Amino acid sequence: MRCRFNDRIYENSENGYCIAIFWTADPSIPLEARKKDASTGSCFIACGYHIPLSENADVELEGSWVTHPQYGLQYKVESSMEIVRKTKEGIIGYLSSGTIKGVGRKLAEAIYARFGMESLEVIEKAPERLLSIRGISERKLEEIKEAFQKNQAFRELMTYLAPFDITPSQVQKILLEFGPQSMQIATTRPYQLCTIKGFGFLTVDEIARKCCAALNDPMRISCCIAYVLTQASKNGHLYLTQETLVEQVMETLNHNLKNPVVSHRDIQNVLYRLSLQNSIVVEKQRIYEARLYEAETETARMAVRHLLDKLPGVEHIDSAIKQAEQALAIQLSPSQIKAVRMVFENTVSIITGGPGTGKTTVLQVILYIQKLLCPGEIQLMAPTGRAARRMAESTGVMEASTMHMAMGLISDEEFCEEFQYLSADFFNVDEFSMVDMRLAYEFFSRLKGGVRVVMIGDVDQLPSVGPGDVFRQFIQSGLIPVTVLDFVYRQTQGSRINSNATLIKKNKTNLQFGEDFQFIETKGAVETAEVVNRLYLQEVSASDTDSVQVLSPYRVKLASGVSQLNETLRELVNAKGKHTEEIKVTGRTFRSGDKIIQTKNTDLVSNGDMGTIQSLHQDAEGEWKAEIGFSDNRIVTYGKEQMENIELAYATTIHKSQGSEYPVVILPWIKAFYGMLKRNIFYTAITRAKAKVIIVGERNAIYQAIHTDDSGKRNTALSEKMLGFYKEYNKGSQGQEPEQLKLAV
Repeated sequence: MRCRFNDRIYENSENGYCIAIFWTADPSIPLEARKKDASTGSCFIACGYHIPLSENADVELEGSWVTHPQYGLQYKVESSMEIVRKTKEGIIGYLSSGTIKGVGRKLAEAIYARFGMESLEVIEKAPERLLSIRGISERKLEEIKEAFQKNQAFRELMTYLAPFDITPSQVQKILLEFGPQSMQIATTRPYQLCTIKGFGFLTVDEIARKCCAALNDPMRISCCIAYVLTQASKNGHLYLTQETLVEQVMETLNHNLKNPVVSHRDIQNVLYRLSLQNSIVVEKQRIYEARLYEAETETARMAVRHLLDKLPGVEHIDSAIKQAEQALAIQLSPSQIKAVRMVFENTVSIITGGPGTGKTTVLQVILYIQKLLCPGEIQLMAPTGRAARRMAESTGVMEASTMHMAMGLISDEEFCEEFQYLSADFFNVDEFSMVDMRLAYEFFSRLKGGVRVVMIGDVDQLPSVGPGDVFRQFIQSGLIPVTVLDFVYRQTQGSRINSNATLIKKNKTNLQFGEDFQFIETKGAVETAEVVNRLYLQEVSASDTDSVQVLSPYRVKLASGVSQLNETLRELVNAKGKHTEEIKVTGRTFRSGDKIIQTKNTDLVSNGDMGTIQSLHQDAEGEWKAEIGFSDNRIVTYGKEQMENIELAYATTIHKSQGSEYPVVILPWIKAFYGMLKRNIFYTAITRAKAKVIIVGERNAIYQAIHTDDSGKRNTALSEKMLGFYKEYNKGSQGQEPEQLKLAV
């Protein structure tokens, strides 16, 4: 049906969905769909993705009539194609509309003056003829050709993929990856889309089914295997057992099918081929992604190698400890003295303990003695910027870096081009419980021989967000010397935060409540959110937004989740004023004055850094910029693209809070958080508070969390492999690494 755009009703700039009024002379329009009549045609409502809304062109629509319960009969568009009207104004208007980058009104008029009604055909089929127009150079011609071709390819591909909730940025990724073959791949070989970051198997599988792809296609099975292993890694697992993997792949591939078409044999055959291609590794019926197998195996090997390194002993360590105590005006407990001795008697060691147990005090003494008796460079590091800065501030002796920065890991996926060993002779890594398998591998692979490594952390906290359970596995191996600090120093004697943290670790529910540890009982997510909002405003009024942090285990879905809490909390403390600047980025609105958190490592800002948007403005070219101030007095300028890596932080997830401390923590805790009601999550949340915890929610949810021990349940064989390498190296053998078992097919 050929139509002409009349008026815009709704348009979503993020996903391209729009509702608009179109005019057509087509007499087949149903009477109940006609919004107003004219002597030459009728108007109707059309809805769909990326329908051209240009006044300078007609559009050909294909689709079907559907009835909306409120708005009546509408035309649901499945595909659309822009048709430039064969008039002077139509062609000039289209060329200068911005559709073809680099062609403005003046150049459009010049093109029409030369080629008239054939202008678009010339651009499409004989673009070199444009060189005869003054102002169009070879370079300009290439820009016009590229823009014209990209626009056509983008619109065609976007129209085809929009019903599957594919965004414009994802379509751009496809075009960047596959170029002119993009449409052909999307329609005939869609599973290749799984190779592009951001394209999940389930979405691609839906596209493929539209193409009538064979449901037992080996490519489909292969992509599903990758999907299942990726989902497992997101849940912290380094591998799945062969039985579990096959069952999950079977269930996914045959979902909603009356007669299953993919068999165990089909999956086993694909697994065998993937193992031959080294895409997966099979070891003792454990199936790994190849990169995670390498990370686990090599980290085990390297950690044992460093553990067996021999360093010169540190003489007169006891007198050095006494000298450090006098210089720093502190007195160590017997367990703290043991920790210091252990560090200087071994190349690799671990210090663990809960909040306030004196880990920082021990580190101060260790650093004092290291500088006093051991020449060489010292490197302090932590997984997050906040943890690194807190370590530097608390020790008061030197700077600390994030592990990413120290190792040249610019972002979570990107490294500096040149691999370099870390130059220091002494390493302290704080908050090591946050280190995942991949980061541990990068760290140990950059250590030169003969260095001393100290890992400090709280083994009862949440494990890393990424896959693996490195800190706990290092301890469970029994190979690395460990000192446990369990006496609380940080807060005043009788602090309920620390005494309750100890009770929680011991699976006890007789928590003590008072001014510094409060519980306010509510029912359901909505009432809980309302109380959290009231308490937040009350606490912020007595201090500031930096001193009060709301933590929630869930990001979305509930009124007490992070996303909805952020919106309501912002309106309480940073409501939009008459002169407040706002900017919308990927569907989220930011204002000057907003509290934000960085969600991705970059070369300037670390994942987890919190700051405040100090100003929003447009530069001379009309591009939006944000000036964001961080806690260490850094001011960083963000463009709109960089702002995709931040989110509001009046409330954050408990996982995001690791490595941080706040004077006051407000914690919604209800049974609707059932998947997150676990001891280590609850423990991590309350131990983020330095002075006060306020729990809002349901008592039974607290009991369930305390009684649910989820620690040590990730699929990992790191400690097992460490023991294997230790046994091998202790025999003085340089033999082969543990043998892989072949996959049984």
